[in-house]
Amino acid sequence: MKTYRLFTIWMILFSTGLFSCEKFLDRPPLDAITDGEMTFSKTEMELYSNKYYGSLPSFNGYSLGIFEEDNSSDNMVSGDYNFNARLSGTINVPGSGGGWDWTAIRGINFFLANYHITKESPGLVNPYIGEMYFWRAWYYYSLMKSFGDLPWYNMPLTTGSEELYSVRLSRSVIADSIIADLDKAAVLLASKEVTPSGRLHKDVALLFQSRVALYEGSWEKYHAGTVFGVEGGDPGRFFRKAAEAAKQVIDRGIYSIEPASADPQTAYWSLFNQKDLSANKEVLMWRKYDRALNVIHYAQNYFGGSDKNTGLSKYLVESYLCTDGKPIGVSSLYLGDDLVEDLVKNRDPRLTQTMYTKGKPRVISNGDTSGKFNLPDMTFESRLRNTTGYQLYKGVDPAADHSAGDINAAIIFRYAEALLNYAEAKEELGECNQEILDITVNVLRDRVGMPHLAESVGFTDPAWEFPTLTPRMNEIRRERRVELACEGYRFDDLMRWAAVSLIKRPMLGAKMQQFADVKNSFQPVLDPAAIPVNANGYIAPHWNSPAQNGWQFDAGKHYLNPIPLNELILNPELEQNPGY
Repeated sequence: MKTYRLFTIWMILFSTGLFSCEKFLDRPPLDAITDGEMTFSKTEMELYSNKYYGSLPSFNGYSLGIFEEDNSSDNMVSGDYNFNARLSGTINVPGSGGGWDWTAIRGINFFLANYHITKESPGLVNPYIGEMYFWRAWYYYSLMKSFGDLPWYNMPLTTGSEELYSVRLSRSVIADSIIADLDKAAVLLASKEVTPSGRLHKDVALLFQSRVALYEGSWEKYHAGTVFGVEGGDPGRFFRKAAEAAKQVIDRGIYSIEPASADPQTAYWSLFNQKDLSANKEVLMWRKYDRALNVIHYAQNYFGGSDKNTGLSKYLVESYLCTDGKPIGVSSLYLGDDLVEDLVKNRDPRLTQTMYTKGKPRVISNGDTSGKFNLPDMTFESRLRNTTGYQLYKGVDPAADHSAGDINAAIIFRYAEALLNYAEAKEELGECNQEILDITVNVLRDRVGMPHLAESVGFTDPAWEFPTLTPRMNEIRRERRVELACEGYRFDDLMRWAAVSLIKRPMLGAKMQQFADVKNSFQPVLDPAAIPVNANGYIAPHWNSPAQNGWQFDAGKHYLNPIPLNELILNPELEQNPGY
């Protein structure tokens, strides 16, 4: 019986497709190489690592790429109630699969257990060894976010390996192991200046390490005392590591945000619709697309004409400060939300650089900008429409040429995250002061001409999302939300902050009355009268679903995913996550 179970586990862990080759960031896919062929030459190491680059953020064919990931949060509202099964409360224990996949980690462990047989000089191959430590950290971090406690596999297993029956170690131990892998990666990887474009380098490892440490520190602090808490947890040491790693990136002195001389009305928006970011000092790593290599996507087709069944939420729009540096509930500059054109007046310029407003060009062709945005595409084909009346503009390139596919770059890691991670970690440690705010949050505000955040904050917002935390922490988290809006960070932030209250609210959009006479040149198929509206006149995309009053997220179970049933049967040492 044990032999059969071991064979079955072997098949699950090492199923077909392990060695399929993914497209590398800025060149066509190279030939794949399998374990049995490896002599660990420099070329073979590069080939082996290339296949993992496909797991990094990208534009994947007919999608908005990173700009639709915030659908899984309170920043954007998908028209599909089941877009995220954890939020909607519809997740069930799967019979198999469910993301409990060790395929990539098995391949990485083979490499790390055998690379010493190389006959190449360390200077040639160390960067590829560093990449593999990064990849193990990358995949383990994804598993930890999904499942919490995990077995730690750091060697290639065989059908006779007792490690196949490993228990789940505390997520704190797993986080330590991930951070240790990234320490090794940071030592072995070369600096950005001498690393080929599109490959991992030392600063990427450090920035990612700050992300991992901040996530785990927050989790251990804000989930303490719950079924998801960590026994003997010590969030402070993770916050310290997050701050140290982010500060190393800052102290490198080679990264910066757009200078104050840049146009504050376009500087932020322009970052996200460029084809070549090789000279951009904010971007640590990006994905290049090239028609000559047939590495293309079609995101701009959806940006320009509709919102691909999403829209910005009322809560995100309300989080932007007014130009006096005060929130809408305090500032005399706020003009209300009856009309979008009034809503955006006197507000942080990042709002109008994230959301379409009247007069912005939809399409620029041969210099012709006559195709202007007037109304959101709420009545466009239902599966491609805008859902809230607040239509995404961040990432839009009206001048993109769709004729042979889009080639706008995808940002993978950018400097703004290092600044925000550092500010948040230092506030968690009780060490944030004006000097730290001035080299982090206020650098981001300078790009768009917003007033600086003062150490004392200087106001009380009655709508602060985290009233039990310090005013400074509320404003640092606000800055994070605004700066990283629609880039896929918000769901992870909600999970690590145990912020269930923010997703137990109705997901709303704009006031519908201003669009009462919607007319659309895209031959509407959805009757405007069919757009759900709540009692206060706000568009409510989920009004006719179980999420009418907020996502059906169960705080007793949905902070983690369930482990598949077949895994529990195959390995009796595994225990199911709480609530399932």
